Amino acid sequence: MTQERAPLGTVLSHVALPVLMGLIMAVAYLGGFHKPAPHEVPLAVVGSTAQAQPVASAMQQALGDKADVTVLPSTAAATDQLRHLDLTGAYVPGPKQATLLVSTMASDAAKSAATQMFSPVAAKQGVPLVTRDVTGVPASDPVGQNGFFFLVALTVGSYASSIAIGAAGASRRLRDRVGIALGAAVVISTVGLLIARGFYGMFPGDLPAVWGLSLLYTAAVLLIGVGLHPILGRFSTITYAAVFVALNFTTSGGVFPTTLQPAFFGLLHNFWIGAGFVESLRRVLYFPDVSIAGPLAILLGWLALGVLCIGLAHLVERRRTTAAARLERGRLSARVEEELEEDVAV
Repeated sequence: MTQERAPLGTVLSHVALPVLMGLIMAVAYLGGFHKPAPHEVPLAVVGSTAQAQPVASAMQQALGDKADVTVLPSTAAATDQLRHLDLTGAYVPGPKQATLLVSTMASDAAKSAATQMFSPVAAKQGVPLVTRDVTGVPASDPVGQNGFFFLVALTVGSYASSIAIGAAGASRRLRDRVGIALGAAVVISTVGLLIARGFYGMFPGDLPAVWGLSLLYTAAVLLIGVGLHPILGRFSTITYAAVFVALNFTTSGGVFPTTLQPAFFGLLHNFWIGAGFVESLRRVLYFPDVSIAGPLAILLGWLALGVLCIGLAHLVERRRTTAAARLERGRLSARVEEELEEDVAV
């Protein structure tokens, strides 16, 4: 028996979605990562105004909008700003060598950019440039990107699980799907952290805080995914890939800080869920003096969005159930009328 061939239009409509997904990924990743260029990078020259201001002014004139160069009175002041994420690099001139104060854990890419911008200054002064990290670099996270790598793992597991729950559990009550989603959030965040810590030595301290942030993130992604699935249907995968992968990873600040990316990605960094997670982890693990309130508010906002999506799914499904019941009643009524007419005719 020859199997009936699917219409070409049906095949093409199914192929169009992954092709579009690939295009979205290309636009996001190439746009966000292919050519990092500095803009308004906060830098400082350390010293008295009379000594440091000419250097800072010359740098500002040479760099233009690539940097925002200020003068700080002391190394202590520069160190304090670096440890509060207010500064990317601080140049301390000296008679025999110049010192560049940086923080790898804030951004290894930004540290490299600061080094490139200050190297010509040291060369012009005829002294070597020595880099000193003010926050230290732990052996478990030599480039400060463990948070980003963990974000990738949690994201893939969470949004893929939400699609599976929405599709396989479509016949179950919404409250059942929500319960499964919350259970999956606990499993993904817990097992993911056990793997990260147990196998790779990541996050040696503050495990409860890391776990709590991971649970908050995965729960938000899963609730949004489960809530939108009844509405988006076959378009769920491409939507989640765009929101939680293409735009999420490129705006998180994990690979490059926003000062090395186009303005669009910096704008999304202010409120996108991945940025909230990476920045929260960064503060908890390496910058305890910096308030976590801002990035934590981002995560809580997305969790609230997840709850809203669940509520929207409830309304949509109830409306569909009501419409289906009304249609069925109409069919029964029509059938009864037909039978009565037949009886009368007989």
